[in-house]
Amino acid sequence: MLPFRIDHSQIREKILGESVRDVATDLRLIDLPDLVSYLKTGQIASVSTLVQASIELSFKPETLTFGHAGDVYLEWGTMPRVSFDMEFHHQAVHLYFRLMLEAEEAGVEITYISFDGESVSPDQNTRRLHEALGTARLN
Repeated sequence: MLPFRIDHSQIREKILGESVRDVATDLRLIDLPDLVSYLKTGQIASVSTLVQASIELSFKPETLTFGHAGDVYLEWGTMPRVSFDMEFHHQAVHLYFRLMLEAEEAGVEITYISFDGESVSPDQNTRRLHEALGTARLN
């Protein structure tokens, strides 16, 4: 019998995705051509202002921030996709991830995570992430 293995990355991305759902929903209210224009012409300060305004509705100050990078994926025959590099720092949890938006759905991809005083138990670290995200939210 094969040993059972828990994929902590998938669990953590699911927790993160649920936590930033409201931010993704709010970002979709921004006019897509404006986002495309700002990202393609390197107007990162404008993108930062828009993203931070969306974050401020759901998260406590300085817990979730825009990572000053993003991209647009436009190809013939496919729906546009916009991605934003994001950072989360709260309760000794440091998370770097990509928030990806499409017309009907959103997703997250964790690129790096660290825990100050990291536990040897991945389950404990996942609980710490869940708790940190929960206490960083405004509602």
